[in-house]
Amino acid sequence: MNAQPTFYRERIYPLLFMFIVTFLCILLTAGIYLLTQDRASANELSFTRRAILQAGGVSFENTTAGIELAFNEKIVVEDGYYTTQGPEGTRYIIPLQGPGLWGTIAIMVGLGEDMKTFSGLAIVSQNETPGLGARIEESWFTGQFQGKTAPFVMVEEGTASAQNEVDAITGATRTSEYFLNLTNRAADDAQSIIRGE
Repeated sequence: MNAQPTFYRERIYPLLFMFIVTFLCILLTAGIYLLTQDRASANELSFTRRAILQAGGVSFENTTAGIELAFNEKIVVEDGYYTTQGPEGTRYIIPLQGPGLWGTIAIMVGLGEDMKTFSGLAIVSQNETPGLGARIEESWFTGQFQGKTAPFVMVEEGTASAQNEVDAITGATRTSEYFLNLTNRAADDAQSIIRGE
């Protein structure tokens, strides 16, 4: 007689409890996801538009409203790329993706009318090591490409002096190499995306 209550208490009740807790956690997580989905999508769009503006060298107020205003006024959405008018003429902004050390690196590259000289560069997404490879998002790193023409050569951090040299990130050699490969193909990809060549 004592075996049955022990069986239920030790086997069935814990399973039932785990099932209810799991169900409630899934329900709560799904509810939070559905409630925040629109806001997350809006933030992702705003982040991408900010990268486009940065790559195109367009000045903007770094708020959601400022980003939207500058994007709508200054950026023209083309088929697979974007354009903007700058002091030196048309600037082309193309999206690029390539492998990183831990995942895909997605960037926006702004190019001048010659489609070779960088007008800017911005990171859209990356999964590199925080404090090392993730430093590719820092403004000193992305800013060093502005006004330069590929192909680039990576040199030790703090030593870039030639027109085609860019500083690598100390301690993130592989990420720097992957990033170099990505930026060096920008001009060829621009010709393919924009002119179909």
